[in-house]
Formats: sequence, structure tokens, C-alpha cells
Amino acid sequence: MAAAILYGSFYPFNFAIPTHGVGPIATFLASTSWRAGRGDFIANILLYLPFGFFFVQSLSPSRRKASVPVAVLCGAAMSLFVELTQYYDPGRVTSFSDFYTNSFGTLLGALAALAIGTRFRLPFIGEVTTQPIPPLLIIAWLGYYLYPYVPATNVHKYWDALKPVVLTPSLAPYDLFQQTAIWLALYALVEATVARRRSAWLAPLFALALLFAKILIVHTVLRLAEPVGAAVALAAWWIVLLAPARGRDGVAGLMLLACVVALRLEPFGFGTHAQLFGWVQSSSLTGGSLRADALAFLEKFFLYGCAIYLLGNAIRARWPVTVLLTMFLIATSWAETYLPGQSSEISDALMAVMSAAVFAVVPRTPEGGTTPLRP
Repeated sequence: MAAAILYGSFYPFNFAIPTHGVGPIATFLASTSWRAGRGDFIANILLYLPFGFFFVQSLSPSRRKASVPVAVLCGAAMSLFVELTQYYDPGRVTSFSDFYTNSFGTLLGALAALAIGTRFRLPFIGEVTTQPIPPLLIIAWLGYYLYPYVPATNVHKYWDALKPVVLTPSLAPYDLFQQTAIWLALYALVEATVARRRSAWLAPLFALALLFAKILIVHTVLRLAEPVGAAVALAAWWIVLLAPARGRDGVAGLMLLACVVALRLEPFGFGTHAQLFGWVQSSSLTGGSLRADALAFLEKFFLYGCAIYLLGNAIRARWPVTVLLTMFLIATSWAETYLPGQSSEISDALMAVMSAAVFAVVPRTPEGGTTPLRP
């Protein structure tokens, strides 16, 4: 939570020394006021409340009462550091009201942890520890889908995110297929984490939470294909739930594999002259900015890893799927040599092999059994 607070407070990390500033401390003292806007008041409390809660929950029950002042002191110190540092961020404001509301939020979180005591347990922790691969893939997609992970507090931003859906709706069949395949794979991962019965009602909750979270994130917009694709995939998932587990994973895996092939060959405008194929360089993952490289890594790890995981479950072995996917990726990379403006190289095939290697060191127990899945 401390890392999340610091990231959200300093994003996008554009620091500069004010030309005619009086310094961070003088600015902070000059802003001394106990009045705060209603939106900022609530947002600042909610931002630091989890920090105080988990700070106290992380300690043994015998030490929790004494830890409340320490939690508040740490929250206040972090807030003071943030406010003074934001003096050097042209997009931020150094404010005393933010400082005291953040400290108050830490206090409320610490008191909530004290009131709940040992009764609090993070949901689905047992499922995650016994089935770590599906949550790992879901986290990779969340990292790609919800970038830059900073929620906005401006109501107008939420409307801007919904404008493409409400004012200028556009639904291309290809986009709908792509979103449906991805959402169906996500539902299969949810089912692999929480078991079949609960996935029927957790899948729609997961979709609503993810779409709502994207609306809240700064600099993001929602396309009509995303909610419609989630709804179509959900209807298909409720039907697929009637099939055996291997059939469910097979259907979701094959749709995702078709989506991967289509993504790599778009915009399908093939030329007559081939470009060079890169057998060594990996410019698609290391040739851009750090942000672009990280997002490309997360997206490809999800797509290739999810295809290997789901199809591997369907046939009870991952290595044939890994070989097949690697061949598909090499073939599509060769086809990309005829796509103007596309990079054609071996990096995607290596990414699939790397994903399979990660899964090989993470044992999985099939549903209802105790024998690990064969690599």
C-alpha cells in the first residue's frame, strides 16, 4: 500500500524546480487550513485507510493496540514526505489539508483493523496458494489493462472515459471477437482459481469490477467492444460451464489461440516484398520506452501463457501445446515479414517458451486430484 500511495502521488514523475517558488516547507506552512473539499477529503481518507489497516493487521494480536499510534505516525510521515516532494511536481499542490486527511485516514484504517482483529482474512488466499498460475496470469492482464494504475477523482474524467460508448458507439466484428476471446479466457482463469460453482457468479462480478476500474483510471477510455465482449463471453461461459473442465479450458484456449494469430497478422495488409527476419534481436520488447516494453511484456505473457495453460489443461500436458504455439508464433513472425511497418523476429516464440518454463517450476494439482500436471 505504501508503494501504491507513492506511485499514485508522484505519477507521471515529471519533477521540476519552481522558478519563483519559496520552497516546499514555506509553501506547506502557508497552506495551513483545516478546510478541504468534500471530494478531496474522502479521496485522501480512502487512499491512506488501507495503509493503516494492513499496518496493524500485519502485527501479532498482542501488539496491535500499541501499534495504532505507530501506524498513524508512519502514515503522517509518509504524507508529509509526499506533500513536500509534490512541491517539485508542476501538476501537484502542496497542501496541509491533504496531510491531515491522510493522517486521519491512516487512523481510521488502524482502528478498523483493531476492531476486526483476527477475524479478517484476505479472500481466496487458499485458492491462490494452491493454484498460483491462474492468478499470476490475471495479474499480468490487470497490469496491462489498467495502466497507469492511478485513479482519478474528477467526475468529468469518468464521463470522458464513457463518451466513446455513449456518444460515438462503434462495434467492429474483429474487435468484438478479440474482446470476447480475452474475456472468455479470463473467466476460465477465474474458474480455475475459485472452482466451478463460484465462478458462475464471480465471473460477472470480476468483469464489472475490471470495467469500472478502467473508467476510474486516468488517461483511459472505454470502447464499446469491451463491455459487449465481456457480456458475450459471459453468456458463452455460462453455457460452457455445462461441459467438463477439460472441455471448458479447451474452448477458451482455442478461441484465445485464434485471437493471438489474428492479433499478430493485423491489419492483414500483406505486401509482395519480404523484410528481414530477426533471429537474434528482440526490438519488440526492448526497442521502445520502458513503459511500452513493460506493457508489451505483460500482454504477451498473458496471451501466450494463458493459451499454454488452458490448452495444456485440456490435453493434460503442456509441452505439446508449447511446441505448437511456438511453431505458430514463428510462422506468424515469418508472415509478418510481408506486413509493411511490422517487426519480424524470434522474440515472441522465445516469450512462449519462457512462459512455459515459468509454469514448469510452479506445480499445479488438477481439480479433484493430487497428481501434478505433466510439464
